Amino acid sequence: MDPVKNGAAYMLQVVARLQTTSFIGRVAGSGVHPAGAYVLHELWRAAPLSQTELSKRLDIGNATVGQTVKRLESRGLVKRKQSTEDRRVVMVELTAKGRSLEIFFDRETQGLTAEINGVLGLKGTETLTKLLTRLADHFRASLSTDDPEKPE
Repeated sequence: MDPVKNGAAYMLQVVARLQTTSFIGRVAGSGVHPAGAYVLHELWRAAPLSQTELSKRLDIGNATVGQTVKRLESRGLVKRKQSTEDRRVVMVELTAKGRSLEIFFDRETQGLTAEINGVLGLKGTETLTKLLTRLADHFRASLSTDDPEKPE
């Protein structure tokens, strides 16, 4: 038995990669990759949002959000505008084309969720979600305390 490949860290990476590949296959016709889908999801919930707010909500770096928004903008799904309150802030909002994808992505996300529930059962999915949230919280906290620029 290989302790690395049979360990939780390795299996988390494998499942994340396979789940991402599955999701990409489900939404291939849209031309939107998972990161873009998550940005769109946040905008469907509360638009417009600043790139900084998107970064916080998605727990990913500002530069990554910027690149993702740029790709979505090139596809005509979002547009960026300076905030009317603070011209230094860039706001991201949906276009009509971006809004039109909400039902499609919602259906595909529900399909993926149903697939996961079919494999794990509802209780198993709830347990896995709680455990993954606990791990995410742990790593988020440990990364914030490991910041060499952060004063003690």
